[in-house]
Parts: sequence; C-alpha cells; structure tokens
Amino acid sequence: MTAQATTDQHDHEVRQQVLKLVRQGYLVRARVEGWFEPPEVMNGYRPDIVAMKGDECLIIEVKKGDIDWPKIAALERFHVENPRYKLLVITLK
Repeated sequence: MTAQATTDQHDHEVRQQVLKLVRQGYLVRARVEGWFEPPEVMNGYRPDIVAMKGDECLIIEVKKGDIDWPKIAALERFHVENPRYKLLVITLK
C-alpha cells in the first residue's frame, strides 16, 4: 500500500472488527476511546485490538500504511515469543 489510510478509515475498521468479535463472544480490549479498555503494551506498542475467548488470544492491528512497519514488526516478535497469541494484520484499501 503506497497511500496512507485516513484516521477515520482506520478507526472505522477497528470499530467494525471489535463489533464482529463481540458478537462472536470474545472479551475485547481495543483502542476505541470511551468504549473499551485499551490493550496492554506489547514490545513497546499498543495494538488496536486484543481479543480473548477461551484459550484463543487474538492480536489485531489495522495497518494505516508503511509508517506502521515498526509497530507491526514488534507485534510479530511478540507473537513469535508468545505462540498462544495469533496475529492478524488488516491492510486498508
């Protein structure tokens, strides 16, 4: 992706993912101001969403553009070091 997604596009996608996860029964921590507790910091970065259901743990990051590479690299390292967590990176179009 060469162009950056807008903050509005990013926030809309985060909210859509959160609503989907809540409907599926996940306990969600998300960077949706005023609605959820934010996720914990992982390797120096706070992901957009952390969702848990039973033994399943998901980290979801909505990528705004190439500027996000340090954060995504840090979350990938966290995933490798903590294999119980699955990482999903969503790239906006």
